[in-house]
This record gives sequence, structure tokens and C-alpha cells, in this order.
Amino acid sequence: MEKGRTEIRSGKTGIIWALSLVVTAVAVFFASSYFLGSMPGKAGDKQTLIREMRFNLVRASEQEKCAVMSVTDEDAQSFADQSRTASDSIERDRNALSREIERSGSDKERALLNRFNAAWTSLRQTDTKLLESAGQNTNLKAIELSRTICDELLQKLHEDLSKLTQKVYPPARRNEMDKIAGAAENAALKIALLQLRHIDAASPAEKKTIESSIRTESQKAISALKTLDSMTGRKSATFINSATNGFGQFMQVNDEILRLSNINSNKTTVEISLGARRMAEAECDNLLKKLLTAAGKGSK
Repeated sequence: MEKGRTEIRSGKTGIIWALSLVVTAVAVFFASSYFLGSMPGKAGDKQTLIREMRFNLVRASEQEKCAVMSVTDEDAQSFADQSRTASDSIERDRNALSREIERSGSDKERALLNRFNAAWTSLRQTDTKLLESAGQNTNLKAIELSRTICDELLQKLHEDLSKLTQKVYPPARRNEMDKIAGAAENAALKIALLQLRHIDAASPAEKKTIESSIRTESQKAISALKTLDSMTGRKSATFINSATNGFGQFMQVNDEILRLSNINSNKTTVEISLGARRMAEAECDNLLKKLLTAAGKGSK
């Protein structure tokens, strides 16, 4: 069980490390481009605005990646706010650039600005969804519930069932009850393993299949506990009642684990960050580079 959790945490760490390398490389590249492009010269206001927009595009991306990689809600919120601030700066400069191009821009600049506006709208829509879900860490929270509360309840189930059969006589009856108790425990342990598979599952269809298996194992455990209850004497009733109640609590925590796992925020945010958002950002920057070139020609 611990091996499964370690693999999931290692996968998360690998993704975070890869993202941090990408963010650092991109930030250094664009920061260098920005400062080189900002050397003293005859550049007009349009070029200055475009350079500022490109620089803040990198800042927004960097903070967005940090929000996605954050483990705590507080860190995620802080980075998400910084990403939004950088995007707000782009929006401010975009409006100023629109006025400048409307006043003195060429037809090419207007056409490029229109294309940028469309790409920018798409990027901001993606960011809205991404930054809202960044930091929820539902997959990690589900793992933590499985690792802590579920493990504790499984240990308590084992202890209750062990005490239940300790004083059973004759030995043949004790052996029979031990076998049934073992079936209940095995079903609960399988559910714990299926929880980890559910958290790590890639598709909703795969998660549904795992949920079906969990229900099957749950019925096995409930059936075994009911059989034990019918075989238990008055002196041992406390233990079977505690075991039954404990398994009920275990399944309540299981339901919350599945709910968090189905939200799947860790996988979803990483996929969006490395997929749709990366492409939208690249399109925006490409159009800004073309606008910078067009603005430079227009100022000559």
C-alpha cells in the first residue's frame, strides 16, 4: 500500500521538477529578450507597451505554474493572485496599445492586434478555470485521507476482530470465525488499495470501473461482519459492534476519497497547464513578436 502512495507522490514530484525547469528556462529567455529590447533607443510607445506585455506574459505564466505546483491552499492562492495581477497589467497595456494603433497604426498592426485580442481572450478564459482549480490538490488530499484515517480505521478493525475470536470455544468454531473475520479484513484492505488506483486513474471510465470493484468488496465485508454478528455471543458483542461501526466509518471516508479523486484537480491542472494554456500562451507571444516588428517598421 505504501509503495502505491510513494509512486503517486514521486510522480507528482517529477511533474513539479519538470515544470520548474520549464518555467525557469522560459523566464530567463524572455527576461533577457525584454531587457535587450529595452536598451536606450528611438522605440515608440507601441513598442514599449508590447515589450511590457511580453514580459508580463512570462510573469503570468511563471506564477500560474507555481500555483499549479503549490501543495498548500495558501501558496496556491498567493501565486494565483500574482498571476492575475500580471494578466491585469497585460490587459491595461493592451487597451493602451489599442488606442495607439487606432490613432497611428498600420492596417497590418490592426490585423495583428485583432488576432492577438482573440488569442488573449482564449488564454484568459483558460487561466480563469486553471487558477480556480489550482491548489485544490484533491488527489493529494484523497491520498492523505487514505494514508491516515483509513489506515487507522483498518487497524482498529483488525484489533476488534482479533479480540472477537480470542475467547471463542471450541477451537473449530474459533477457526471458522477467524476465517470469516479474515475475509472481512481482506475485503477492507482491497478497498484501501483500490482507493489508490482510483486516485491515480487517468479516465472517468477507469474510475467508474474501480468504484464498482469497491462496492463489490464492501458487500463482501458487510456480509462477513453480519455472519460474525450472528455467531457472536453476548460477552463478545462489544467487539463485533465496534468492528461493524468502524467499517461503516471507513466507507464514509472512502466516499470522500472517491469524491475528491473524481474532481481530479492535480491531474487536470497539470494537463491544462502543459497543454491548452501553453499553446494559447505561445500564440499570444508569437503575435506580440509580430506586432513588435510591425510597430518598428511603422515608426521608421
